[in-house]
Amino acid sequence: MRVKLQYSVELDEVPEVVAELIEDEGARLTYCDHTIDTVCDALRQEDPNIAFIIKKIDSVRQSLGTLDARLQEMEGLLTGYEAAVNPPAPQEDSE
Repeated sequence: MRVKLQYSVELDEVPEVVAELIEDEGARLTYCDHTIDTVCDALRQEDPNIAFIIKKIDSVRQSLGTLDARLQEMEGLLTGYEAAVNPPAPQEDSE
């Protein structure tokens, strides 16, 4: 089950906080890379354990899905940050 966590930081801290959150996801990429290597090695065995390989592939897919969701959240945070620090100029009435 996914839950949403909220906390507040100063506006000027947003880029650093987002960077830290993205860096935390680096371990997920490392896991995916390692697991893909494991899958390839397992497939090259004389009698590959297909059930094991399928589980590993699913694990990578799920991890990448989680990474995609997290990056989408970070994109949203940065979009909001950009709008806060660079608000659009007010439009004048043409009447």
